[in-house]
Amino acid sequence: MIKEINKPKAIVRMSTTIKAISPDPTLFNKTLTFQETSKSSRETVIYIHGGAWNDPSNTPNDFNSLANVIKSMDVESNICQFSMEYRLSPEITNPRNLYDVVANITRLVKEKGLTSLNIVGHSVGATFIWQILSVLKHPQENMNEAQLQMLDLLRTVKRVFLLDGIYSLKELLEEYPQYDCFTKLAFPDGIQMYEEEPSIVMSHVKKALFRFHVDMHVVHSYRDELLSLRQTNSLIACLQNYQINFRLYLDDLGLHNDVYKNDKVAKYIFDNTH
Repeated sequence: MIKEINKPKAIVRMSTTIKAISPDPTLFNKTLTFQETSKSSRETVIYIHGGAWNDPSNTPNDFNSLANVIKSMDVESNICQFSMEYRLSPEITNPRNLYDVVANITRLVKEKGLTSLNIVGHSVGATFIWQILSVLKHPQENMNEAQLQMLDLLRTVKRVFLLDGIYSLKELLEEYPQYDCFTKLAFPDGIQMYEEEPSIVMSHVKKALFRFHVDMHVVHSYRDELLSLRQTNSLIACLQNYQINFRLYLDDLGLHNDVYKNDKVAKYIFDNTH
């Protein structure tokens, strides 16, 4: 989660998870299973938490309440639900944490035989999804292993749900200059190292959404005190400029760190995964 401005110490806390991960460098062993079914027709929801790239208080367990609500509505037991972990900054920098997420989802898909993915990301978790959707900015012959994994994952993704996300770091720091206290941990060489500014990669995202038949859902809470609607408004303006189909859900979904626990968000995800 993004911490409140008047609590800078909380923003820059370093993760201690790196200390004991040598046998499992991507933290795959911290993947949580909220719900699993053996039905061949199952839909799978995969959650990616936020935390400004660096906050150890955000974990895969953030989505426990939301997952339980979906489980209670899934009377036919057609849905699997998993939540992913990744290493934090400043121990590693972006895109290494993105690559952790991709490697862990890839491993989960292979181990469980998953074929119909709905990926939900909150805050920086939504940023990771956006980066995955931007992968076609690289010619396939020039892709590294992680980028090739992103390409393979998109073949199994049916929907993405972007919850109160960060999409443009340039606009983020224009609106909240003080947030450089955490962006510089993930991008120590400057935000120009973030290559997925929507205005730059939107044509590639359009191509990916069309080629792989991925539905995009953009969600934002009116009461988010840490991210205004500027990020979402800027993204959807860009999507509209490129005539990209998407669904927008704006509502009072609580404060920034209430969104991933909100019953209305759970219902929205459930209603759109069938």
